[in-house]
Amino acid sequence: MTGTSNEKALKTLSELHNWRLIRNARGHADAPLMVLSHGFGTDHRSWRLLLPELLKHYDIGVYDLAGAGPNSRATFEDGRHTSITAFADDLIAILDEQGISSTKILTHSVSGMVALIAASKRPEIFDHISMIAPSPRYLNEDGYHGGFSQDDLDGLFGAMEAGYEDWANGFAPVIVGDEFPLFVREFASGLLAMPTQTALKIARFIFQSDFRDILPKITIPTTIIQPARDPAVPLEVGHYLNAKLANSTLHIIDSYGHLPQLTAPYEVLYCLKESMPE
Repeated sequence: MTGTSNEKALKTLSELHNWRLIRNARGHADAPLMVLSHGFGTDHRSWRLLLPELLKHYDIGVYDLAGAGPNSRATFEDGRHTSITAFADDLIAILDEQGISSTKILTHSVSGMVALIAASKRPEIFDHISMIAPSPRYLNEDGYHGGFSQDDLDGLFGAMEAGYEDWANGFAPVIVGDEFPLFVREFASGLLAMPTQTALKIARFIFQSDFRDILPKITIPTTIIQPARDPAVPLEVGHYLNAKLANSTLHIIDSYGHLPQLTAPYEVLYCLKESMPE
């Protein structure tokens, strides 16, 4: 871990990852829990537009992935965070530290695989998995359209290395959508808040990952929310996940961009409604 030994001594894993438990708005002592797990380039604040509605039904737990949020340098371990599996191990460790044995989870982007990997290891923890714009593999191959060729990815990594700030400021409007300038700036700021080498390492192991093999093992009820025009995850991926996850429902929302929790929050909430408690 790149944080100081004193920082590690003073903070629990949950504190380092900025864990917060927000009690439901109705004051119900027995409200179910939903954990929210964000995507690359954002942190737990990216869920804020969904919270007012979600808090009518759930206690909400939020945290920051390693490399994200105010403690990004302390949470990302070069030697251990070499794949998405390490993010899943972090999630399990935080839930164990908090004494959480049962929860729903709502994820965005890479955290979709974080949740599925965690569920493949500890299926008893997760009651329901909801995933916004998830992908088990971004790289195309014969019979599978993930959205990127290897040349595409090599160009992306090369641009990050050549000038990270320029890359982030150019990548953000493509991923979010030009019509949402405030969210474009927010996403670019999130990318730029990450140490460059950390961001590059995370981008490499996300975009070069392949977790299609775990999909048939997951039997937990799963909701897939797929933007119709997502520059990072094509529609084919949503249909592929729906076919491979035995107990899944696919919702395609009429939106552009990879961050609909910010740009189309009402559409996302509508898709979540069927699994919400009364």
